[in-house]
Amino acid sequence: MRASQADQGWSGTIARRGRTIGRWGLGVRRSRAGLGRLLRVLLVLAPTLLAAAYYGLIATDRYVSEARFVIRTAAKPASTIGGLNALLQLAGMSRSEDDAYAVRDFLTSRDALRRLRERLNLERIYGPPDADFVARWPSIFYGPSDEMLHLYFQRMLSVVVNSSSGLTTLRAQAFRAEDAQEVATELLAFGEDLVNRLNVRLQDDAVRVAAAEVTQAEERRIANQIAITAFRNRELILDPGRNSAIVVELIGRLSGELADLRAQIGEMQGNAPNSPQMNGLAHRAAAIERQIALERARVGNGSDGLADKIAEYERLMLEREFSVRSLSQAVSALEAARVEARRQQLFLERVVEPGRPDEATMPQRWRTALTVFGFNVIGFGVLWLIWSGLREHAGEKGH
Repeated sequence: MRASQADQGWSGTIARRGRTIGRWGLGVRRSRAGLGRLLRVLLVLAPTLLAAAYYGLIATDRYVSEARFVIRTAAKPASTIGGLNALLQLAGMSRSEDDAYAVRDFLTSRDALRRLRERLNLERIYGPPDADFVARWPSIFYGPSDEMLHLYFQRMLSVVVNSSSGLTTLRAQAFRAEDAQEVATELLAFGEDLVNRLNVRLQDDAVRVAAAEVTQAEERRIANQIAITAFRNRELILDPGRNSAIVVELIGRLSGELADLRAQIGEMQGNAPNSPQMNGLAHRAAAIERQIALERARVGNGSDGLADKIAEYERLMLEREFSVRSLSQAVSALEAARVEARRQQLFLERVVEPGRPDEATMPQRWRTALTVFGFNVIGFGVLWLIWSGLREHAGEKGH
């Protein structure tokens, strides 16, 4: 009996210890599961926590200087637009959207940054000692090279063109208000300088072709006049047409005189055939016939006749008429091109001057942190769906 009671006591003790160990193991497993969930939550919220810590405790304030301008041209387009644009068009002004995009691309280019670096000390402006290690330049993300500076400057500069109103908004950031204003002022001056250079190019392009046409027409006119002078010196004739008219008139007069002589000869042969005047009249008629034949030969001779000279002279005179007309048209086109070039001149009109901000508006701390949180939640949801799909697929393959 005593042995049986001892065995039962020992068994009860072992059972109680087993239940205690089981409860302890269950508690350990629950603690591990809770710790795993906590780690997963922390892992999911890590980007948000880092963003909140950086923007709430570390990020340095940045000031934003804003300027607004519009690119106008004196050319009046055919379309009719209401409002302010209609009033500007009535005054001979209209906005030039393509040139506004050209100015925007230049202000964000490496050329503009190089000129800005020549005018301002960008190392001092964007690398102050009190700026945080992420926002300053150079930083852990942007090295000291010119290429990295250009990439960094894209974060500090914003140039936006409003296609509906034509206004271009320029925003420059810096760690000090006066630096931001100075950067915006210099960039706006660079934009005006670009517009001035575009004006010169427009005028040169518009006038250069017309001026070349005038030069070509002048050369053609000079060459034609030289050819006419050479013809007159060679042929010793000022106007072959006038000379031919004189010859034709002479032939006509001689023909008339010859007809009168032949009439007299005929009458004398009928009335007094043996008259001593017959011989004189016959010789005179023969001389007039030879003169008429000579004059006709002068007009129609193939080598040096007036007919060929008249043809060549008329060709030269026709070329002169064409050259004079071409020169007149080219000069008119040149004047029109100059007027059009002046009418199409570009203007950069400052609507809002670069101001000096009295409060830092960048970075937008809470907005940025909430944005990171939103993307964080979306990313976690996508990854969770992918993981769940993979688990279900693995479970189906296991069954």
